[in-house]
Amino acid sequence: MATSKDDDPDSTDVTNKEEVKLNGVAKTLLVTLAARACDFRAPTPILGDPYAQDILDRLDVDVAEIAPTPNQCASIALRTSHFDQWTSQFLQRNPQSTVLHLACGFDSRMQRVKWGENTRWIDIDLPEAIELRRKVQPESLSGRDYSLLGVDVLDEIWMKNMTTHGPVLVVMEGLLSYLPEEDVKRLIQRLCQTFVRGELLFECINTSTLQNLNRRKPIESINNTGAEFHWGVDEPQSLELLHPGLKLVGSVRLVEAPGVEKFALGHRALMYLLSWIPGARDSARFLRFEFGESDRE
Repeated sequence: MATSKDDDPDSTDVTNKEEVKLNGVAKTLLVTLAARACDFRAPTPILGDPYAQDILDRLDVDVAEIAPTPNQCASIALRTSHFDQWTSQFLQRNPQSTVLHLACGFDSRMQRVKWGENTRWIDIDLPEAIELRRKVQPESLSGRDYSLLGVDVLDEIWMKNMTTHGPVLVVMEGLLSYLPEEDVKRLIQRLCQTFVRGELLFECINTSTLQNLNRRKPIESINNTGAEFHWGVDEPQSLELLHPGLKLVGSVRLVEAPGVEKFALGHRALMYLLSWIPGARDSARFLRFEFGESDRE
């Protein structure tokens, strides 16, 4: 899966950095990129993404403006690591399949996760994000069916024109919290209606966390992008009502997720405390839904 410029994180010439013209939700991709780079520099990385710092070095950005706190970096790295694991598990069960990574940003999941020549992988984001991504990350992977697509994921046309094979894995990670509730529901419904079967992976926050984020605005790096949070859900299983055959098959609380033990002592203590507080323990959850016919035994 190696490529000439793609898989060597030490081969970067950063003399001429790429100008970044992103705002709002699109700009949050810089926050998650900075978080992955921060995690990689940590003594005990949670995700250990060897590509993130190299990509960040190619961009003309004020890192201080978009860098999350150490605790936020750890939480983002843990989330991404968990979605990597779910992606790997899906691909092991379904070697002939399609991966649609929505709001991919500068994520290098297609390089971190092992996948074969019978899988089709498409990284999707807004046109301006994909245009910039093409300048700092690979557009192809040797021996793999990999491509990029620049569209607004809420535009249903791209789904109708999408060619897939086998079950479809849709990875949305942190996207949905930035979308209005009706857009979240329509997107999930369209994905389930368009593709025969597969899985949806995404994070959700609950409504009390949503209110807190919008009232107190505690995440400075997100505030600096101009993005706002719009969607939270208290009962993820209620999303099953959006489409026949949509079923919640995995739910992991951030405060209890494997990898929390790698957090700094104070951060670990906070997670433990929150895990005992109703509402707070469900502040952020990683969700896995199946839709259509399942191959699971």
